[in-house]
Amino acid sequence: MNNFNQLIESMGKHAQAEYPKECCGLITKDFSYVACKNISPLPKESFIIDPESLLEYENDCWGIFHSHPGEENPIPSEEDKRGAVFEEYKFIVGFNTKFYIYWIDKNIDALKFDEFKEDYLH
Repeated sequence: MNNFNQLIESMGKHAQAEYPKECCGLITKDFSYVACKNISPLPKESFIIDPESLLEYENDCWGIFHSHPGEENPIPSEEDKRGAVFEEYKFIVGFNTKFYIYWIDKNIDALKFDEFKEDYLH
């Protein structure tokens, strides 16, 4: 199994395990997945990654993942878009086998969005 498939499988399993709450985690620069604790007071509606995890992986973080439980087409919400403030990270949202990537493109000062594909790991 390649890195992309392992990453997708890990994120999907974490999302299923936390259902009906949103799960969250970090994607490292070697494309490993680190499950994190969602400390949001409303975990069925939003996520807040445990700050200790962010600090621990701050220099090795490529991206941030969170789930949208039960959504067939889990695209970034308006809150997700407002929270995408770190232009050095990619943001992944998904559930089951559907995952999307979004990020800040500093060249055009806008949020870009696409289906999450293996191409993004290169």
